Amino acid sequence: MTRTSGPLPFLLLAATAVLVLVFSFQTRLMDLDRHSAAAQDLLHLKQLDTQLDEQTLKAVSLQLMHYDSIVGTVARMKELNEKLHNPTTGLYGLISPALNKQLNIFKSYMQTKFDLVESVKSRTAIVRNTINYLPLEIARITAHRHDPQTVDMHRLLSALLFHNITQSENSRLEILDIIDDLKNANLTATDRVAIDKVLVHVAANLSANDDIAKSMTRLTQLPTTETLDDIYETHMTFTVERIRNANTFRVVLLVLTLILFAGLAFALMRLRKAHDLSERTSRQFRDAAQSIGEGFAFFDAEGRLSFWNATFEKLHADIGDALTRGVTFVDFQQTCLERNIYEDLVFDEDAGNDAMRQALGHPYIIKFGDGSWILASDSPMADGGTASVRIDITATKHAEEQLRKLSRAVEQSPASVMITDTQGIITYVNPKFEDATGYSANEAIGQRPQLISSGEKNTEEYEQLWKTITSGGEWRGEFHNKRKDGTLFWEYASISPIKNERGEITSYVAVKEDITDRKKVISELMTAKEQAEMASHAKTQFLANMSHELRTPLNAIIGFSEMIKEQMFGPIGNDNYVEYSSNILTSGQHLLGVINDILDVSRIETGTMVIRDEHIDIVELCHTCLDMVKPQAEFAKLALHGTVQDDLPKLHGDAVRMKQVILNLLSNAIKFTPQGGKIDFIAHREEDGALALIVRDSGYGIPENKRQSILEPFEQVSDIYTRNHEGSGMGLFLVNSFVTLHGGSLEIDSEIDTGTTVTVRFPIERTIAA
Repeated sequence: MTRTSGPLPFLLLAATAVLVLVFSFQTRLMDLDRHSAAAQDLLHLKQLDTQLDEQTLKAVSLQLMHYDSIVGTVARMKELNEKLHNPTTGLYGLISPALNKQLNIFKSYMQTKFDLVESVKSRTAIVRNTINYLPLEIARITAHRHDPQTVDMHRLLSALLFHNITQSENSRLEILDIIDDLKNANLTATDRVAIDKVLVHVAANLSANDDIAKSMTRLTQLPTTETLDDIYETHMTFTVERIRNANTFRVVLLVLTLILFAGLAFALMRLRKAHDLSERTSRQFRDAAQSIGEGFAFFDAEGRLSFWNATFEKLHADIGDALTRGVTFVDFQQTCLERNIYEDLVFDEDAGNDAMRQALGHPYIIKFGDGSWILASDSPMADGGTASVRIDITATKHAEEQLRKLSRAVEQSPASVMITDTQGIITYVNPKFEDATGYSANEAIGQRPQLISSGEKNTEEYEQLWKTITSGGEWRGEFHNKRKDGTLFWEYASISPIKNERGEITSYVAVKEDITDRKKVISELMTAKEQAEMASHAKTQFLANMSHELRTPLNAIIGFSEMIKEQMFGPIGNDNYVEYSSNILTSGQHLLGVINDILDVSRIETGTMVIRDEHIDIVELCHTCLDMVKPQAEFAKLALHGTVQDDLPKLHGDAVRMKQVILNLLSNAIKFTPQGGKIDFIAHREEDGALALIVRDSGYGIPENKRQSILEPFEQVSDIYTRNHEGSGMGLFLVNSFVTLHGGSLEIDSEIDTGTTVTVRFPIERTIAA
């Protein structure tokens, strides 16, 4: 830029300076803009005062769910009030002592109002909390109860809610009467604690409402609006007078200013280029600083903050008003430490712990209170200022920590881990690999996995493995590998690719578990299982064959003994022979029943038992079975009672097996009930539609440890040496099996020396609607 010739620019500048001084002096006296702003502030303050009253009323009437609006209004009023009292920006000390006094009075009123509003807020919160809490608590206490206290509790809740809506002395007295009733009520200790807890909240509600009423009375009596009107009127009178004086002075200044403008125009045009260049450079610098991802701030030669970008502000968002133009570097650092924004400063060993020393160019790490990490650098500038750079390295720190955790997890893993490159060359093995194979890491790295191969896996299996993992999939399978000492061991392996951020495979990782012992145990279990199945099959086959072999001669014995008993070919000379043939017939029939049971057990165990479904008249079947066992019961001197519901639906099932179920249950009850006892048989339909058959006796009972085992074949409550009753131990097994084949269930409930109840249930799906 060329220099302006002659003293003209200096004369113009001197004249301008004189005018500016005069104008500044007069403007300071008049300060019309300041008065205009003050007038706006007074009007705004009056508006906020009215708004605060409205918001407080809404809070009292529980129309506000939160108080953010009240807090904002109070903050703005405080801000405007402080502005008016500030001698440099407000009215205090500007007009007259009388106005100062009015401002002080208004400030006192506002502080009183703020305190009352805070009181109303806190008490309203108590009212809201008790109103929200009491209905739930009273509902919990009175659930499933119908006593006078329940009525009183609900009356108390209704009266309290009504009192909160329309407060009156009558509603208050009604609540107090109910409280007295509840306090004097005869309650259990548990109910007393619960009701006393409710009464505490009711008392808190009443107290809070009383406090709110008192605070609102005082708040409405505060003459804040009238005081503001007085201040505004005094200020406007003063401002009108000043405007008249300002208008006269401005006319004079206008003429002088026009003359100076012509002279300054030339000088300003010469300065324009320099100014534009400076602005462009500054704008480029600021745009560049704002666009970078790192936090940047500049402290001037006096160590005061003059510029910071958005990232720097974001990193220090919790510092609040401490991040402001003009704060010194030392104060800024100290504030960050005191407010726990900077939890710790980590310096180089040769840098010391002096924060100012860091500003001389030593990088250091800052740990923030929220757990983030920042790389910091405070570098001196040529003009004596300091450039502070803050780089967020939290992600890097977390990645490092995750990497350390992953590394420790792999190193300490109970599984063998091996990593290879894409060519299958081993690049890493963990300590478990060394323990499992006998090869050290130095011996394994650089080799191929075939180092531990036993050679048993064929080429096709390896090709399938590589095809899976090279296509991005995971291969799982077993290896029979060989240790360094030549011993073989089994491993279950999971092999998968490791990909980079572009999805490219860079390595393969194999995680392997030694399953040698598991394979051995499985092999032993399989062998034992096969042997057990063979033994069971042989037993079942033997029983079936023997049963068939026995039935043929047994049928002949039964037939001939019956012929002799009935004397079909003429009378027998000796009656003893008739008695003997009757015994032979009875024993043969019993033995045939046992053989038939054995055949049924064989069919059930081999899975060849067939259920021939038909429509069974269960009522008729029950009566038939009762008639069949009635002679047995009478002979044993037992009372047999049958209760069969007449309208039972028909049952879809095998009639022979159903008859066998009922007869076995009744026979067992007769067999294990002493003389003089009783047996009840009940058949009825349950609420869910299921058909229930119940046999209840007053017999010896079944020990609890036997109730499950007696459902197994050939199991009995007493062993063969101590029991007093005949039987093969197949009855309950067959009953349970037949019931299960019909989709039903069997339940045993027994008590020693009291009796046993056996309940058989058939689902509704097995019944046939009439």
